[in-house]
Amino acid sequence: MKAVKILTHPYTLIISFLFVLISGEHLGGFYLLYLLLALPHGGIHTLLAALGIGLLLFSYHKYGRRATYLAASLTNVFGALMLVLSLFLFFYNDKQEYNYGTFYQVVPLITLILYSLLTLCFLVNNLLHGFHRKPLSSSP
Repeated sequence: MKAVKILTHPYTLIISFLFVLISGEHLGGFYLLYLLLALPHGGIHTLLAALGIGLLLFSYHKYGRRATYLAASLTNVFGALMLVLSLFLFFYNDKQEYNYGTFYQVVPLITLILYSLLTLCFLVNNLLHGFHRKPLSSSP
């Protein structure tokens, strides 16, 4: 049961998201580096990543892991989807295919698959447990 708690923890998801390895033609590194490089320019993938991380942190610190509210699950689901959308747009907007080596090299692909599996576990856990919680209109 502890393994499930670790795999579905928001911090685990955020850390695996930030440390996805990106392989470029000349420069490679963690996705965190690419987010920081695009931050001054207001890249859409950076804004979505910040929003997703913010939603996950807000939900965790407001509701905690023992939350009994549907709002916690919905916030977690939207936060995780923002992170996925951030990575998708990062690769989709790469018209010169500069970072496509990520899909052909073993280590970056492993980190991407690991992040995908953690996201899937996180979403399933929140969706399954979200239906057994109190509705949004309930008071604490």
